[in-house]
Amino acid sequence: MRFTYIGSHHGPEGRLVKEADIPFESIQTGKFRRYWDIRNFFDFFRILIGVVQAFFKLLRLRPRVVFSKGGFVGFPVVFSAWLIGIPVFIHESDVTAGLATRLSAPFAKKIFLSHAATARELGHYQKKLEVVGNPVRLSLFEGSAERAKEWTGLIGGKPVLLIMGGSSGATELNERFEDEKEKLLEVYDVVHLTGHSAKPSLKKSKHYFAIPFAGEEMKDLYALATVAVSRAGANSLAELEALCLPALLFPLGRHASRGDQMANALALTRENSSYRIAEEGKSVAAQLLLLPGRGKAESFEPKNSGTQKIAFTLLAV
Repeated sequence: MRFTYIGSHHGPEGRLVKEADIPFESIQTGKFRRYWDIRNFFDFFRILIGVVQAFFKLLRLRPRVVFSKGGFVGFPVVFSAWLIGIPVFIHESDVTAGLATRLSAPFAKKIFLSHAATARELGHYQKKLEVVGNPVRLSLFEGSAERAKEWTGLIGGKPVLLIMGGSSGATELNERFEDEKEKLLEVYDVVHLTGHSAKPSLKKSKHYFAIPFAGEEMKDLYALATVAVSRAGANSLAELEALCLPALLFPLGRHASRGDQMANALALTRENSSYRIAEEGKSVAAQLLLLPGRGKAESFEPKNSGTQKIAFTLLAV
């Protein structure tokens, strides 16, 4: 089985995919904005260029199947695959269906969903829908807290707070940590994923460790953590829940997203008391104390995971 990943020219996915030894192809992409912006005019032509590029790349690659997780780069590939006659499968991670999923749905053979509630938004495609949950990397369950202590230099003795802001949402969480760092470091050893644009004000020590981004080592950081502060992207929430890691959630607002993170956070906090949405005006330290202790993830069964359900469906094509 051979895989090829098609992504954008300038996104971070190129580096990550190449590090995983998966062939990478890039195309032009444009953003579907639902409001007036002069960039919509130029991005329309970028999307058309992306469709043409994807069309010829797929003709050359001749894949048996195309799988899309949505996003700006997904639609040109999905549409091109449909034109050529390549079966298309898509997955919607969020509670609310994104625009890329809505545009891609008519051209898909199957639409996988993480949440049953999403089916209400995609009622025209009921026969294509299947709720499978959100795929989670099985390697995350192989993390080692001891290995994380070795390379972070944290000495233990305190609970470990993992702060993870994501690629676009780290700035606010970094600012919140700066405001309360003394209080938080009294209680916790802190592992801080700062994002690539931030420079931590604190130096690494036996109680504080900061890196811009975690790749394969993320499984060890998860194993080390006692509690987390996180955005509410669908993939992050799926990993936190699967690993039974309690978290205080800071969903991106509508100023920076379409509101999908708030919908994801509300759905999770209604079902699982290990997660809380952060309240404005209250300290992070005080709200973390309201979270329960970390549970154990032994109940996770890979054979029933969304990862394998999707994989078996694609292999059967």
